[in-house]
Amino acid sequence: MHIQSSPAPIGKDSVDQHWPRAILICGPLLLLALEVSLLSPLVEFSLGWMGYLASPKLFNAVFLGCILFILLSIDELSTALNVQSWQRRLFWLLTNLLAFYTLLRYTLILEHFAQQAISWQHAAGWFILLVIVSTSAWLVFLPAKSFPQWLKVSWQKAIGSGLLAITFVVITPDIQSLWQPTCSPTITLASRFIRLCGHAPLIGYNNNPVLGIRGHGLPITITKYCAEMESFAVFLLLAVILTLAYWQRVRKLRMLAVITGGIAFLMVLNAIRLGLLAEISGSWSNPQLAVALAHSRLASLAFWGVSLLILITSKR
Repeated sequence: MHIQSSPAPIGKDSVDQHWPRAILICGPLLLLALEVSLLSPLVEFSLGWMGYLASPKLFNAVFLGCILFILLSIDELSTALNVQSWQRRLFWLLTNLLAFYTLLRYTLILEHFAQQAISWQHAAGWFILLVIVSTSAWLVFLPAKSFPQWLKVSWQKAIGSGLLAITFVVITPDIQSLWQPTCSPTITLASRFIRLCGHAPLIGYNNNPVLGIRGHGLPITITKYCAEMESFAVFLLLAVILTLAYWQRVRKLRMLAVITGGIAFLMVLNAIRLGLLAEISGSWSNPQLAVALAHSRLASLAFWGVSLLILITSKR
């Protein structure tokens, strides 16, 4: 995608101002994504207060809403972002790490409770720790005074991003249901990856595709919940929103090439991921690890990150 400057060409100073903002924005997202990846296998609450607070749907809505808001309003973020001293940044980083460790330990404690026995006070304590972790992650990179200014000029985009994210989460089951009629190319690519690893792939269909290694371990059944169809939809959503937001300055054919190439690239990555899961279950004889990796948020976060990288690097 190419966004032409208007009305004057973008100079070096404008580019130098844009990239520090992009880097400072990506910092907290990367830090939070890493911490979510570490915490995700432990957060398997399905009932009570924690069933709502630790819900994957709530996480997806909040995280996707943040990404949409950043993409739409990054140019309105104040450029005076380097005013924090390194001592203050270090303070917030240590605060974040300490709060995250406390959250991790507290989650392990709650895991030993019967889920019905977790009261609202326990859930409130978990939520407060989560807020501290999230806030401190942002304050490592951005000064606190930049947020009110940012929201003041971009509050309409914040509301719109939130509504779009909520709508996307609501229709996610419908997006996931597209896996069965469209899975054949991905399974074929995954089987070729297994052949490149020196094994004979085992492919079958039992309502859902089954992928494994012939003569090794157990095959895995790939359901719509672990096929990452929603990650492809996130890429399309981000690309469409950017296209509409910058419609007058977008080169349409180049944007079409970015979308087509991005989908193809994500499909190849997903096929490699499924092939690796089959290798773990087959060659490593560790189906439990394969299932844990398939149902964690690691793949979603990785695909969302790749989607952002594709769109940001194709945008001037």
